[in-house]
Amino acid sequence: MVNQKALPEPSSGWRDTLGRLTASIGTKIILPYLLLTLVVAGIGAYVVTSLVTGSMRERFNNQLLDAGRVVSEGVVRHELDRLEVLRAVAGTQGVPEGLAVGDREMLASLVPQIAANSDIDAVELLDMRGIEIYGWQRPLGQSRTDGVERSGADFSRLEDVRLVLRAEDVDTLGEKRALLGQTPYGMMVFAVGPVLQGEQQVGAVMVGTYVREMVIDLTESAVAKVTFYDLSGGVVDTTLGGGQEGVTDVLKESPEQYEAVVALLEESPDRYQAVVSESEDQVPLREVDVLGQQYVLAFGVWQLRNQSFGLFSVALPTNFIVSAAVTSRSMLNIIFSIATVAVIGIGFVVAQRIIRPLNRLVETSVAVAAGDLAQRTGIRSKDEIGSLASSFDVMTERLSERNRQLIEQASKLEAILNSIADGVIVLDVEGEIITSNPAAQQVLADMSSDFRSAPLRELPPPVYGGIDDVPEMEQLPAPTVIQKPQRYRVGGRVLSALAAPVKTPDGEELGTVVVLRDVTREVESDRLKDEFITNISHELRTPLTAIKGYSDLLMMSRGSLLDDRRLEFVRTVGDNANQLLHHINELIDISQIQAKNLGLERSRLRFSQLVGEVVEKWREPMESKGLALRVRLSGGGLWVEGDWDRLTWAVENLMSNAYHYTLSGGRVEVRVFQEDNQARVDVADTGVGVAAADQPYLFTRFFRAHNELTFSVRGVGLGLFIARSIVELHGGQVWADSELGVGSTFSVALPLLPEG
Repeated sequence: MVNQKALPEPSSGWRDTLGRLTASIGTKIILPYLLLTLVVAGIGAYVVTSLVTGSMRERFNNQLLDAGRVVSEGVVRHELDRLEVLRAVAGTQGVPEGLAVGDREMLASLVPQIAANSDIDAVELLDMRGIEIYGWQRPLGQSRTDGVERSGADFSRLEDVRLVLRAEDVDTLGEKRALLGQTPYGMMVFAVGPVLQGEQQVGAVMVGTYVREMVIDLTESAVAKVTFYDLSGGVVDTTLGGGQEGVTDVLKESPEQYEAVVALLEESPDRYQAVVSESEDQVPLREVDVLGQQYVLAFGVWQLRNQSFGLFSVALPTNFIVSAAVTSRSMLNIIFSIATVAVIGIGFVVAQRIIRPLNRLVETSVAVAAGDLAQRTGIRSKDEIGSLASSFDVMTERLSERNRQLIEQASKLEAILNSIADGVIVLDVEGEIITSNPAAQQVLADMSSDFRSAPLRELPPPVYGGIDDVPEMEQLPAPTVIQKPQRYRVGGRVLSALAAPVKTPDGEELGTVVVLRDVTREVESDRLKDEFITNISHELRTPLTAIKGYSDLLMMSRGSLLDDRRLEFVRTVGDNANQLLHHINELIDISQIQAKNLGLERSRLRFSQLVGEVVEKWREPMESKGLALRVRLSGGGLWVEGDWDRLTWAVENLMSNAYHYTLSGGRVEVRVFQEDNQARVDVADTGVGVAAADQPYLFTRFFRAHNELTFSVRGVGLGLFIARSIVELHGGQVWADSELGVGSTFSVALPLLPEG
């Protein structure tokens, strides 16, 4: 039967109402229109605002570019002024002569007049050692006639001064150099050049101007705030912020910024003096907040005589750009609001035309899901919804027919399952019972009353004995695959359990089916058979012993009582009696093995010696049959613990098997060696081999492989079974590898004992 689950009842309250509203088709139709309007309005606002602000940004960037050019040209102009004064000082008559002899008074009478007639703030005259012979500096903010004179300072520590004095490493623009230095009255930029007397250099002259006054002059020329940075990004001087405390920390740039600007400007050498205006593509612009005012900074390289001293920036306020953008957004908000209301209204009308047939389709599908397969939509429109409704009605009709067929099929399967005499139980992947037939329910009734609510336990180990040896089955086998039936006792009955997985055609495992069969009669029959074999074996051995004894007596008195012909008869009787006694002893030993009371006299023995003695007993019979026997014994001790007689019997059975099933002209090879921590013997032959179908039964009781070539070989099929039982009682393993028509290899492995 088909199980149908009832649909949950709809919840009530505002949450359910809100959920239905957000999940409705109307909302899903209107919402895209609304989102589309938002997207279009947003794109329009962005485009218009971008056009307005872009135009203003372009003008703003042009102004920045012009200001940067003015600053760059002003830096060059100040450098030219310093060089002009430097040449004037070095070329004034009396200056080289006074510097050559160190005449400070002569220099003091000449230099201040030159400085007072120029824009220079400091002049330093140095001898060839870099020692200041005469220096003049105007304090910052004082008139040019109020200069301070000094001498004796050591400028030789300055690299640029040393290079000029040595006339080494001069730049491409001449023998002069530029440097930035801190003086008692402020930071200054110096131009350094040699002083020559005739063709001989007698010293050097340094001409400097204050950075502060240069920054103020450049700010007035560029109509923009100007800032100079050193190579580490620190602020040298600035007119941004009115000199208030903390402004330099805001303006400080990283060394990486300096490297980025230099690298980008070097791509186009003719632009090294210009401030770059397109920040995203070339040199980054930076926005800063200084005293509540937003500024945009554009950068350029501060360069003198092809030598970089850092960066400079020009800054302009951005208030007018922000104001224009705000005005544009306000206008677009009004347009956006009107468009949104219009879209919602149009979307509502369109949604209603679509929702009505969809609601009918939803109602019908809910009824069908609840089990009412007689419901139909009744929609006959020719649009996509009509096609969907028509397909849904056809699907419902087919579903109704399929449901009827499934019910009929389930009824047939249930009738078949109930009629099976064996117990059938179907388990899910968790081991819980899904269904069972009456025979299985009877088995379950014999188990514990709370079994149905508990998962199934693991299977007990398989058994081979009689009904008394079958373990109790407290619960059903676990939901795993049982390749061979296993037996369990439930009350006074014995059940055989066989499990197999239940899988879909795609290989997905759904559970397990367990078949329980009552094999009480079979087990009892096996028990009676084993008892009969044991009893009859004991009964047969008594008269057989007497027959063997009297035949041996006749053989001993053969000369006086028997002629040769009768002696041969007696020998035949004795041989057959010995063979029959051997079979009877095997049957008795099997009963002892089954009863698990086969006595073992364990001792420490040398396995290679045991195998060697057994092989030597078989050498003469094999050579008589025309078989080649080869033996390879391990040189080590290979000590094992076991019963010498029983292990000898096991190895003899393997040799007997190789002897009987190898045809004349064949070969038998015995190998004894150590493998891992085991002593192993392989008995390999080139005999008839064993078919693949017979190999799983080689070591079972009373089994003999059928082969026309060895049909005359006599036996009851117990030798290999006894060999396996003895080896396993010693904790070892026995196995066989065989190929029909090629030969077989029987192997035994026993645990090794330590040497000594």
